[in-house]
Amino acid sequence: MKLLLPVILATLLAGCQRDDCTDGVFVLSGSDWGDTPAATTAALPGKLLPGQVPPGLQRASDGHYPGTKAYCSVIAARSDYSDALKGGRLQPGQPWHVYRLDAGWPQDVYPYREADWRLKAPARPIKKEESHGSGN
Repeated sequence: MKLLLPVILATLLAGCQRDDCTDGVFVLSGSDWGDTPAATTAALPGKLLPGQVPPGLQRASDGHYPGTKAYCSVIAARSDYSDALKGGRLQPGQPWHVYRLDAGWPQDVYPYREADWRLKAPARPIKKEESHGSGN
């Protein structure tokens, strides 16, 4: 089973490269924006040039911000939990959530790296799809 888990995870994440990812755009978040956050939550940033990146965003080596990490399904977002912990996007033992954005797949995302899709432009979270209370 332990040998199959990386294969299953890679398959799910690679699935976001297909043209059939039309169910929306999703993000992982350690912030709880409520069940319908569109009216109260600022848009998540898309790709920014070096001079446009505000403090607090993790810059790429050339100084630009590649955009918020995006997923084509709730399952793909949930499957990236471990990498989100390693990358500091989520904190161990803290609640985390999967949100649907007011964006479409593939027109509002771009491939930053293999199996790593990012928002092209700002997008607002519009619906909480899942919550995980203990960070497990």
